[in-house]
Amino acid sequence: MSKEERIEQLEAYKLKERFILDDWEDREIEMPIPEIVQLMRLEVIKFANFLIAQLKADVSNLQTQTQLYFNAWDNEFYDQDQTEFIVEVEYEAMRIAGVDGDKMMI
Repeated sequence: MSKEERIEQLEAYKLKERFILDDWEDREIEMPIPEIVQLMRLEVIKFANFLIAQLKADVSNLQTQTQLYFNAWDNEFYDQDQTEFIVEVEYEAMRIAGVDGDKMMI
């Protein structure tokens, strides 16, 4: 897939509705208050924007840059279930961008 196709798919990825009630029920965990859910959605969009910026800059080490992003990510605001859910959703963005999410230390 070309860089332009990846960027286009990531732009579409940002528009998908995530963290809806059914998703929480599927995970068998309680849905947090709407403000937390909105922050989680914004976290995913921020990550997608990061990947898009890296692709546009044509970085040669996207895997490393993504790891550095996660190293700097301040996720203390979210509980463990919320953090895991965010990362699980972001795996799709990593796949689109060409990052091997299985090699990430998150």
